[in-house]
Amino acid sequence: MPSLPRRPDRLFAALVVCAYLPVAIFAIAHHEMWRDELHCWLVARDSPMPWDVVHNRAYDGQPPLWYLLLWLLQRVTHDPRAMQIAHVALATSVVWVFASRAPFGRPLRALFPFGYFLAYEYVALSRCYGVALLLALLLCDNHPRRYERPARTALLLAGLALTTTVSTVVAAAYTAVLLLDWVALLRRRDPIARRGWIPIAAGAAGFVAAALCAWPPADSTVAHVSWPLQMPDDFAPTRLIVALLPIPRPYFYFWNSNVLLELEPFRRVAIPVSLALAAWLVFVLSRRREAAVLFGVGVLGLMALFGLVYGGDVRHHGFLFVLFIMGAWLAKQAPATPDPSAARWRRIREAALAPTLALVLLAHVAGTPIALGYEYAKVFSSGGRAADVLRALRLDRTPLVAEVDYPATAVLGQLEGDVFAYSPRTGGTFSFVKWRRARAWDPTDEETLRFAADLGASRGADAVLLMNRPLLPELIDGRSVVRIAELYDSMIQEENFYIYRVARNTEASLGVDPTPGP
Repeated sequence: MPSLPRRPDRLFAALVVCAYLPVAIFAIAHHEMWRDELHCWLVARDSPMPWDVVHNRAYDGQPPLWYLLLWLLQRVTHDPRAMQIAHVALATSVVWVFASRAPFGRPLRALFPFGYFLAYEYVALSRCYGVALLLALLLCDNHPRRYERPARTALLLAGLALTTTVSTVVAAAYTAVLLLDWVALLRRRDPIARRGWIPIAAGAAGFVAAALCAWPPADSTVAHVSWPLQMPDDFAPTRLIVALLPIPRPYFYFWNSNVLLELEPFRRVAIPVSLALAAWLVFVLSRRREAAVLFGVGVLGLMALFGLVYGGDVRHHGFLFVLFIMGAWLAKQAPATPDPSAARWRRIREAALAPTLALVLLAHVAGTPIALGYEYAKVFSSGGRAADVLRALRLDRTPLVAEVDYPATAVLGQLEGDVFAYSPRTGGTFSFVKWRRARAWDPTDEETLRFAADLGASRGADAVLLMNRPLLPELIDGRSVVRIAELYDSMIQEENFYIYRVARNTEASLGVDPTPGP
């Protein structure tokens, strides 16, 4: 049955957007930016040209589109809050597309924006996942005209592949759908098949380019392909539960938790529940072959990614939910005609999609107040507060030493100007982190203090030492090492910060080899 374009429901979408915007603004206004957000911002800030962006994010294991968008934004401003404003605009665009164009009833379209991912994970945290979701939904809306507008399909598909690794898998699954569709058109000798190769080629090229960009350099410490440590490994299959029932545990460290999977009795049956859930979703989507293929191929690809390369967190697992939304969208674009004589299982399948989607969306909505409540009441990261301390004491232009480099990006990204820090692990400077093996060693506190003292001596000013754990108490004497601030109540435990001033003459009292590196 041919796909049917849907007329936009603009008035309803405008009402939904008006209801969503206060939630989105509340979420991002009470979120303290953390290192992953500011790492991407710093890569863009410190890359003079677009090809420098591609080169500098090589150690991140991610395609470059989000970094390039941030690079464009930084031609206007270096204030990272601009990234948050842009991210709210992207999330609002997602809501507009879904509320105005999705082929579901108004209750389902009204529920979608207020679920865990749209009301928290993909709006409060300024990362690449909101862009990927927008591109995925635009692909769905474009699906009935995928061959009439092959260039648009190709651009959306390539963009999706180049946004983030999980969306690369989703783009590959959609390319598989197009490939099967194209083969069927060729067999029927349909003239439109002459244009079918264009989006397929774009999807394949996007996948190859994303894989080349994400493949880590030889000296990288980011994720590589590896076999699970134990078999059977229940982590990857149970991510479907996390994606479809994203209800965090209601406690301080709620982020990336799941209330069901932390219950030991449920944990014992999590794999069969996950397999049964996957089978049910394939069944309800099989009313249209393209929908079932998209979901099935995408789920297998993401399971391979989570099981063999990188386990990921809830924001990554959420793309299993994105696959279900895309599959449901495609399935509903070709409405079924009632057939009382059809087999009972067919009638069940036709009737089950909307209630299944409703239950999933209700579970998502249930997770939202937990996330927003703790985001409001607690400190997500102390990076912004540490930057405020340095500014208030006029220490933001003094030599800055970061004992651990990657948490420090949460501070550096929120200081004005092209601020950088020195690393005792490499002996060099950094603003964003390149995940090289050369930095993978742990200096002692004495070695770190000697490095900071020597740096201060060479720069003619006392150094500021930024730690994400306290120094040994016997090293803080109030003269050569002075405690400035302790910020230790962050939800992200690696982003508790301890700030010290290290006098230039500390090396005389420590007697430690100042040579950096292992």
